[in-house]
Amino acid sequence: MLLPEQINFLRDKSEQIVAPIIDFLIQDIGRRIQEAGQLTSTAAYQMWQAQQLGISQRAVKKHLRQQLKVSHKELRKLLTQAAEVGYNFDIRNLPYVQALPFERNPVMQQLAQTAVELAQDDLTNLTQTLGMVDPYGRALPLRDVYRSATDFAFKQVFTGATDYTSAIRQATANLAKYGIRVIDYESGTHTSMEAAIRRNIMGGMGLMQEQISQHNHDSLGANGWEISAHAASAPDHEPIQGRQYTDAQYKALNNSLARRIGTLNCGHAAFPIILGVSKPMYSEQQLRQFQEDNASGIDYEGRHYSMYEATQQQRKIEREIRAQKRRIQLADATGDKDRRLTAQIRLARLNEEYSRFSKAAGLRTQRERAQVAGFGRKKPEQASAVVAAGKAHLNAVLKNDIIGKTSGYTSAQYVRMLENATSITLGKGVSSLPLTGAINTVVDLRRMDGTVKQRRVYGYDGKPILDYDTDDHGKPKYHPTGAHKHLYDHAKKNSRGKPEALSKRDLELNADIIKEGENYHAPKTD
Repeated sequence: MLLPEQINFLRDKSEQIVAPIIDFLIQDIGRRIQEAGQLTSTAAYQMWQAQQLGISQRAVKKHLRQQLKVSHKELRKLLTQAAEVGYNFDIRNLPYVQALPFERNPVMQQLAQTAVELAQDDLTNLTQTLGMVDPYGRALPLRDVYRSATDFAFKQVFTGATDYTSAIRQATANLAKYGIRVIDYESGTHTSMEAAIRRNIMGGMGLMQEQISQHNHDSLGANGWEISAHAASAPDHEPIQGRQYTDAQYKALNNSLARRIGTLNCGHAAFPIILGVSKPMYSEQQLRQFQEDNASGIDYEGRHYSMYEATQQQRKIEREIRAQKRRIQLADATGDKDRRLTAQIRLARLNEEYSRFSKAAGLRTQRERAQVAGFGRKKPEQASAVVAAGKAHLNAVLKNDIIGKTSGYTSAQYVRMLENATSITLGKGVSSLPLTGAINTVVDLRRMDGTVKQRRVYGYDGKPILDYDTDDHGKPKYHPTGAHKHLYDHAKKNSRGKPEALSKRDLELNADIIKEGENYHAPKTD
């Protein structure tokens, strides 16, 4: 099973996989429209159209082929990592079972490989149905929309219907508003490329996770299911989240839902349990608190929002920011300085509103959701950089929650990590803990007498995010509290931070190895 914050990260990442394709197409058609509007005769335009649109279509096909190779690699990494994380969660949460590691489990490897191949095929197929909305409001294939938009710009200027600047703005207005579309030619419906790719990838990933969890359920002796829980849940899933069900109950429940658990288009997933043995992740009190906090919500500018509605409003502003950035890109491509200035002013206002609303709602701003490939940079941002940024954010959430800077469901995750902690004993050839480990794990470094010398927490990328040292290393001058912690910041050359005192949360969560008054002495205050 994947945890809610992992699902949200993967959902965002799936959209970013195709961001470079969208960036290229938006800017390329903008340049073509500008060129068409500058021509002064029908003969010149017809000659330009015959030459340049053909060149453009070849360039588009070449770019798509190149970008698909990159996207396919990113898809493989994304799905394989998701499969491993989901598999490891299931087997850690089934007590008294022995299971093969993910990399040595042939069934898991085959399930992941099949999901990768299907996702890659889906992505390739989607690129065959790309289009845009032309100046007349029609969703057309790429070849046709290039022709329609350039025709419109040329005719508006040549016939004197409007000036050059206005013609270019009208020709590109729908491109900025709607972006790149995926068109269903049978029904005539169309949706944004970001939404289409997100739906396809997350749907395929959800199916893969269901198959992995079902295999774990059947092979490891489970007889029930637990649905994950998170704050600010949608109304249709809130009453059922965080609860345990028999096999029959879960099947009947899931089949009755309009949005099935496991599709990953929501933040919920289900994992196998042994009824009467597996302890629920959340108490009834915690689930009630989720509901009460959601209903309490916020009041903002005369309107009440539940916390779920507040998250949806935040997503809406992020979409508007992306659309505004596309307008700036088109203004750059067409050389429209006035339009660019107007769009920049509107973007600044949207960013201010985004910060203001997020602060009022107590929601973390997620600027990565409003990113547009190539915006403000010389080269489009690669999907791998988005992966790294997403992992860094998830690590920060987990680290801050453990040490008491924030609160939320990730504290329960850390408790689970502690329950499944492993250890290494000091001895010949072993003097320290490794600098990389399994994703989302805790490893203790034990002395020969069995006591813990150091506890290391590994994050979403397998790198350390936090160390707990249980003594002063024989240097009380430098470690007056005795036990202490080190936070990691891998953006810095020396990633391991300076020793810090422990918070109340630190002491509560690590009471098995650190006790105040014994090996920890709170710093003196004036």
